[in-house]
Amino acid sequence: MKLELATGKFYRVKSGQQREEIEQTLSVPAGSVFAGAVIEVCKCDVHVAAPFETYKTIAEKYGKDVEEIKNFNGERPLYPSRRIFIPRS
Repeated sequence: MKLELATGKFYRVKSGQQREEIEQTLSVPAGSVFAGAVIEVCKCDVHVAAPFETYKTIAEKYGKDVEEIKNFNGERPLYPSRRIFIPRS
């Protein structure tokens, strides 16, 4: 079974996958692994956008640069309930 990395910042373990395989592919410690477990692929915080929020207001809240957050999220459009990933320093 080939391990494929999802485009998101988290990875859900599938049935039959081994810890060593996951750690080697994701380059992160997997810890206790079982089918359905969620592994954080990046060191980031998750922010759920509220109505009328912009990348600028979110960046100010976290003390980050607007362009850094936009680039980290692939410059996806922002709308209420959109999950935005904020890189940790």
